[in-house]
Order: sequence, then structure tokens, then C-alpha cells
Amino acid sequence: MNKVLFVTGAVKNTGRAIAERFAAEGWNVVVTSRDGAAAEQAAMEIVSSHPGIETMGVGMDPARVEDIRAAFAQVAQRFGRVDAFVNCAAHLGVGLSILSTSPEEYDAVLNANTRAPFFCTQEAVKLMKDGGSIVFISSCHAAKSVPGRICYTISKSALSGMVRSLAVELGCKGITANAILAGAIRTDRWDPLTPEQVQERRDRYPAGKESSPEEIAAAVRFLCSDEARTITGVELPVDSGIGVCLLKYNKDWIANDPYNVKYWEKK
Repeated sequence: MNKVLFVTGAVKNTGRAIAERFAAEGWNVVVTSRDGAAAEQAAMEIVSSHPGIETMGVGMDPARVEDIRAAFAQVAQRFGRVDAFVNCAAHLGVGLSILSTSPEEYDAVLNANTRAPFFCTQEAVKLMKDGGSIVFISSCHAAKSVPGRICYTISKSALSGMVRSLAVELGCKGITANAILAGAIRTDRWDPLTPEQVQERRDRYPAGKESSPEEIAAAVRFLCSDEARTITGVELPVDSGIGVCLLKYNKDWIANDPYNVKYWEKK
């Protein structure tokens, strides 16, 4: 019987690369998106590329616990189990500072990045029959900060505590829980950048290049492998060295940030 991966935010970019990596190794794959049609299309594309597996595409709003429970109920009916749960979906919270953030914006980021992983994990654990693996795609922002990303930083820091607690609570069930502290990942958000802007970013990284989605997927696959059965409660940096490099602080960040300058001008 094929093992089953459940991965959120898997229509494109990093989540899609994770789904493809597991599918290539014979896992059945469940992909989710807020857009149910897009999730179904991604599932069909994955199964067409990897004969011998089964896929499901499920529409799921991470802000709604009822959606999460309904999604896992469909998986239980179809496969009866989950062997690995990977939370990749996220809200980037760009341009949100302490003065500019509304309650609605705060809730949107925390719902997507903290609340949804919690309740998804709650449902996934119920379907892990023979042990399993939980991996959160977190961020170097869990340990470092930059201006205008306060909600994102709060949410990713919360995942660090969640991973530790899950490792302690679920170890007796043969379930591991870990996080990837991702740095710069080459996604479609890089598409509008000029070659000069790309190089400017790369020059800030000790490794001199950004991670590909496939490199993140490789790290996730390792953490879900038998070789990693005694690795739990760990935050694995895959970040081009960003986490160990003190970057130059821009003291003029407010003036250069169109999201925030109008709020700070009032002070």
C-alpha cells in the first residue's frame, strides 16, 4: 500500500515541488489550495506524470477549521491514513508594521501561518496509523527580524514552539515533528525582478544563490524518511546562510517603505 502525503499550498512553487518529489517515489499525494479547482488540476497533473499513484485535490480555506476537518474527512474516506503532513501554505504579511497592522490583517496572517497548521496537525495525527512525520515550512524569520514583517515573524516564531511541543507530545506515537527554516526560495515572486535585482539579493547570501523549490522538497523528504526517525523537534535551516549572516540595517526603512511611511508620518 502506498504511503500518503498531505501537503497544503501545493498548487505551485515549493508546495508543488514537495508533492512532485513524494509522488516520484510512489507516495499517494493530497494537495490543497484555497482554490479547489486549482487543487484538482494540480492533482491531475501530478498523477499523469507519475503512474501508479493516486492523488486528490482539495479546496481548503486555512482560516476555517470546518474546511480543514472536511478536507481530512475526505482523505480518511479515500485513503484511510496519512503518513506525512507538510504545511507549506503561508501568508507573507508583507508591509505590516506595528503601526500599520489592522486587526483583520493580523488575524489573516496568524490564521494562515499558525492556526491552520495547528488544526491541520490535529486532524493529520488522527490518521497516522503507524507513526508518521510532520514538517512545517517555516522561515528564517522565526529567528530573525526585518522591518515591516512583524506579523509574519510572530507567526513563524510560534511554529518553533509548536514543533517542540509536538515532538514531545507525539514521540510516544512514533510521530516526528520538524520545521524547515527556509530563506530565499526562487518562486514566481521573483519573476518581476531584473537580473540586477536578482544579483543584488544573491550578494547578500553567504551561499551566493537562493534555494530552489526542489531543494526544499529534498530536505522535507529526508525528514519524512526512515533515516530521520530519531530527528524530531528540529528546525533545519535551508536558507543560503541567511540565518548566520548579520545583514546591514537600513535605518531609513520607513521612508523607503510605501506600506508604512504614511502611518509613521503621523507620529
